[in-house]
Amino acid sequence: MNLLPIRPLIKYMKIFSYQYQALLCLIMINYHYPAQAYPAQHELFGLNESMVQVWSTYPNGVTGTGSGVVIQKNLVATDCHVFADAEGVNVVKYFQTYSPIAVYADWKHDLCILKFDNLPLPAVKMRPSKNLSYEEAVFSLTFPNDNPVPLPSYGNVKALYPFEGGNIIRMSAAFTVGSSGGALFDLNFNLIGITTFKSPGRREGYYYCLPTEWIVALLNQPSQENLISSSVPFWSLPDHEKPYFMQVVLPLQNKDWQAMQDISKLWISKEEGNADAWYYLALSYSKAEKLTEAKIYFKKALKLNVNHFDSLVELIEIAVIEKNNNEFMEALGQLSKIDPDRAAYILKNQGEAVNGAPEEIRTPDHLVRSQVLYPAELQAHKL
Repeated sequence: MNLLPIRPLIKYMKIFSYQYQALLCLIMINYHYPAQAYPAQHELFGLNESMVQVWSTYPNGVTGTGSGVVIQKNLVATDCHVFADAEGVNVVKYFQTYSPIAVYADWKHDLCILKFDNLPLPAVKMRPSKNLSYEEAVFSLTFPNDNPVPLPSYGNVKALYPFEGGNIIRMSAAFTVGSSGGALFDLNFNLIGITTFKSPGRREGYYYCLPTEWIVALLNQPSQENLISSSVPFWSLPDHEKPYFMQVVLPLQNKDWQAMQDISKLWISKEEGNADAWYYLALSYSKAEKLTEAKIYFKKALKLNVNHFDSLVELIEIAVIEKNNNEFMEALGQLSKIDPDRAAYILKNQGEAVNGAPEEIRTPDHLVRSQVLYPAELQAHKL
């Protein structure tokens, strides 16, 4: 259970108006709802039994590695690009090597399942992506950078993009080279996705997973006995052929707000009920400092998805800019139901910027403008 320190809260309750005191109480109430903690590494020993490292061999002695997860007896799910067009592939567990006898391949979706006849490893349970929620806590298990044991990475579901029979999962749990084909789990240790690709860039990289619905569908297809690919993955197509949720990322990173706006409008024309499409449209207006339009579209995204965390954060930032106390309180109240930690942090650090420091004390110094100033500090700043 997360518990917010009470003493700092009491200090801020003395500072803020009645509205702020009420909101602080709401945040503290939300803290008292039990929240599942991320599993410690020792709790993952059972899941580790179902994880394998995938090795592929290419001409001239070149090798590659990836990750895989046992989804049924003698069946390992991974990404096709880990071994596409390779001369050979096998999996390694506890220094033992196992060679597949066939492969189920969905080259377009980059999902493959290796079939064995002697793999003595337990299978994981699976959960469909349609049952996931935004901001749900998740963790991945992969073999990054040729690590011989699977390592966890923790995060949250940031977006769910409906795509060809499942939801592509965007998450905040980062992964790196060697993690392709790894497993994404919920906190009940259900497999919910396969770690597959990321957007360009390190600081603002987006991490995506394939849905388990595609695994179920692939098992109903015939297998093949070679590793020859028949198409490129959807995520490596030319930019204009990629799904809209991928097309918007590059303009976002390049701060090309007009291009981002144009793509978002095309996305909405195809998927009017998609909250993320409206979010990116709103964000393009916000970044272009057209805040009136931005607020309309952020609220549209929230109407379609009340747990759209990023829209709430943006609305809070706009409220701070506009010094709109009512909108600040409304958005922060909604945010506190999703993430009380973030809500408490924002209230502590941004509240005075909207509501005013105690007794309406202000300072023109932009470095301390949103801080609470007490008499000693006022004297130090010669106000």
